[in-house]
Amino acid sequence: MGEPMLFGLIVFLTVAFATHAIVGVALARGFADVGPRAGLWLGVVFGLAPDADFLFPAAWGWPFVHRGITHSPLFALSVIAGTYAISRSRAVAIAAGLAIGSHLAIDSLSPMAIPWLFPLRATWSPGLDVHGVIATTLLWSASVGVLAWRTDDLAAIEQWLDRSGGVRRRQSE
Repeated sequence: MGEPMLFGLIVFLTVAFATHAIVGVALARGFADVGPRAGLWLGVVFGLAPDADFLFPAAWGWPFVHRGITHSPLFALSVIAGTYAISRSRAVAIAAGLAIGSHLAIDSLSPMAIPWLFPLRATWSPGLDVHGVIATTLLWSASVGVLAWRTDDLAAIEQWLDRSGGVRRRQSE
């Protein structure tokens, strides 16, 4: 793989990972009764959890490939059940479910799809460019919108930046 292709792949994966993380955070914070710090961690960790399959050695083969077992509803339900069993918190399990579910929902719309009927390899997808510029912009905008509408996270960030001298409020005239 040439350097330009490798650079393009790195940029693509970085943006895709960031998108799954921000959508997971927005849903965990916006629709589960968890605090800002917990919502951030739960959203990032569980929003990215299905992509743990990138860590599997290629020699393992199916179902330990990208968009294999970790991109299945069976995996998601197992993770949610495990999260609840460990935390004994419905809010934490809901946050985890929203974050991991958002990853599966986004990837299920892409041309590569996900194995909805795992362990069967059967997939179906509308073939949308969910990690393209337009879709990524929409997902990030919707996520910021959810955070602004359902939480005070954006106001807290603005206050923190204001204290550190990074952002100044406009003076009313």
